[in-house]
Parts: sequence; structure tokens; C-alpha cells
Amino acid sequence: MTFLILLESLKFHKLKHERAVQIGFVSLFLLNLAILVLPIGDRNFDALFLAFDELMEGNLAVQPAWELLSPGNMLLIGLMLLLNLVMLFFSYVYATLYIGEHDGMTPGQAVWRCLKSLPALVLLGLVMLLPAIVSIMFAFIPVFVFLLMMYFLPLNLSLDRQSLNDAIRHSFEMTSKKKLFILVQTILLSLVLGMPQNLLLNLSGKNQIAYAAISCFFMVIRSFTQGRLMGILYLFLVKKVPLVIPSKPSQPQ
Repeated sequence: MTFLILLESLKFHKLKHERAVQIGFVSLFLLNLAILVLPIGDRNFDALFLAFDELMEGNLAVQPAWELLSPGNMLLIGLMLLLNLVMLFFSYVYATLYIGEHDGMTPGQAVWRCLKSLPALVLLGLVMLLPAIVSIMFAFIPVFVFLLMMYFLPLNLSLDRQSLNDAIRHSFEMTSKKKLFILVQTILLSLVLGMPQNLLLNLSGKNQIAYAAISCFFMVIRSFTQGRLMGILYLFLVKKVPLVIPSKPSQPQ
């Protein structure tokens, strides 16, 4: 079953609205590539790396990170953070659309439902910011456990339109005794994608354009496949839909 779910997750192009997937893929790829290739911000972080090395050697008198970063560094970090949030959002939209297509949902409706749930997700993120910082002392393990418990929370918000409290409670119930299974699936999917990515990156040599293009290509694939995996696990573990595996061919548009 693990292998079947993993294989099905890789078929991210198999949706009834295949054109929407194609447009989203190309748009995300170009957006990622533009940030990596265009001369945006300051990519020199030598001062920060040097301070980190000194800190690891026991020098506690190093300058704080925010004093070592130039405005260009801050701009680049901000753009990369924003880009990662965009990638997460598209993964969320894909999972919503993958499940919603069974009931005739369109890509526009999936995007709108996900947008309406963003305030609740942002609120939860702000509430969890302090606990996340504290969890640094425990190697982020509490955060990882919480994320596994809240794995289906976004779908509860977008599909069932639940309140934040109900979505949290139901996600906790849905992932009960299933957290390890979900964790194994997400890790295996990352490993499967990481092997060809690393191989191609090594073959690209010192060609920076090729290196950036390969990196962006796999970043987008990872976003879509993780979204599809979330949808599959929701249907399989929560809705008990056995026919979700294997997939049926996409319907022509």
C-alpha cells in the first residue's frame, strides 16, 4: 500500500483540470527561476557564515545575525520566504482541487476556498510562533509532532469550511494512530524526488543556469506531489475511499 500511494503521488498531472496543473506548473517554475537567476538582492552571506563558525567554536561575542545581514540579504531572504509560502499555498490548492474534483469543484473554486481559509491559517501560525521558537531547544521535535497532528487541518478549513477550533480538533482525531504512516509517506516521497534531483544537479557541473533550472523544476514537482499526497491520504485515511488507488486516466477537457 505504501508503494502504491507513493507511486500515485508522483502522477501530479492526473487531474480532470489538467490544463490548470500545466499553467500552475509553468508559472511556479518561472517564478522560482526568476528569483534564482535575476540579480535580486545580495547573495553574499559570508559575514553570517563566518559568525556562525565562530559561534560553533565557542565565541559567544559574535554580532547578532540581523546586524550582519545587509539590506540586500534581507530582501533576498524575504523573497525566498514569500516564495516558499506561495509554493505551500499551491500545494494546498492542489490537495483541495484533487479531493474536490470528485464533487465537481473547479480550479477557481479551489483557489477561492483556500484563500478564504488563509486568515485562520495565518492566525494559527502566529499563535504557534513562540512555541516553535522554544522548540529549538528540543530539535524542533514538538513542532514536527504538532504539524503531523494538524496535517489535515487546511483541508478541514477549505473543504468542510469548519471553524479553526473545529478544524484543529477534527485534524487531531483524523491523524490519531496515523501520524507515523503520514510521516513515512512524506519522507519517502521527498527521498524519491531527491535522488534524481541530486543526480541531475551533479551532472549540471558549474553551469549556473542549468543548476537553477533543475532546482526550480524539482521544487515545483515537490510542491505538487506533496499536495497530491495530502489529497490521497485524506481520501484514503479519512474518507475511506479505496478506489483512489490506483488512479483512473484523466478525463479529456
